[in-house]
Amino acid sequence: DKAVADALRNCVMKGIGVYVDSTTLGSNYHVIEDDILMHADGFAVLDEVVSSSEANGILRVKVKASVSNRPLAEKLKALGLLHEWKVGVIVREESGSVSEAEIARALLKDGYRVIDEARRKTLAGNETAARAAGGDARALKSIKREFDVDILVAGQASAEYVDQDEIGGVMFYRTRGHIVAKAYYADTGELLSMTDEFGDGLDQTKALSNSKCLKDLGRRAAEALSEDIMLAPARQTPFVTVKIAALKNISDASDLERAVKQISGVTQVKRQRFAGGTLELNVYVKSAYRDELPVRIERSAQGKKLGISIDIWSKSLVQGRAGKI
Repeated sequence: DKAVADALRNCVMKGIGVYVDSTTLGSNYHVIEDDILMHADGFAVLDEVVSSSEANGILRVKVKASVSNRPLAEKLKALGLLHEWKVGVIVREESGSVSEAEIARALLKDGYRVIDEARRKTLAGNETAARAAGGDARALKSIKREFDVDILVAGQASAEYVDQDEIGGVMFYRTRGHIVAKAYYADTGELLSMTDEFGDGLDQTKALSNSKCLKDLGRRAAEALSEDIMLAPARQTPFVTVKIAALKNISDASDLERAVKQISGVTQVKRQRFAGGTLELNVYVKSAYRDELPVRIERSAQGKKLGISIDIWSKSLVQGRAGKI
């Protein structure tokens, strides 16, 4: 029984590894152990004991178990250990942005970082926004760089008057609407979630009916997308590959490597190679500082001295070149 219980804890630990990066996991292990692993049977169900063996007084078992992702993710979220996704929202309507505002409000309430209304208007007016909303990977990366969002929610909503009913001597107008919304990883263009919802609105004027319908559609879409975003796996790469080209010599490369080691949040730097003027490093950085790494490289004293500019930036790759040799 103890061996099986230990195996279940290992299964749950693998599940946790899907949602929590290694740095966050290491610094919060005691919390995870006390609040989750000690209650592993609440998150995993034993399917079968695949094998067992005994040697030198030690019993080992291999098990197959089902880990419940949603309860596990909800617990990690309550503990503040899930990745803090930053979300941008674009929903096109014939007039106004009722459903867009409702989606943003609902996601914010669910604990996600959502760009504010002013930034959403700027985002919607961005010339690449339409391509990004269609899933164009290059446009999404552009949105990522300019608006610093991890996930872009993009969609289209519409509502139209269909009929009217008299209820208790009061006339009510009915509107029927439809929304299609998709959530993309901004750095890769991968589709994370999609929802297709229909809804009705009933109120005493056509305008109020229309607004109520679009708000309902926004709430429905946000509810569907929010769960998929919560269950989205954290990036598993424990390091960021940094490639800087056009360096003059090994001395410049070594000075830059030392400068990267001193950047806030960087825990370890491993040089992979220096060839043809290009330095390649594997930089281990705390998740909270990962998005700031490109800017901090450019703004470091050595970065300014070498005139480094970053032209490619994702969760796992930072690439640029030196401009002052």
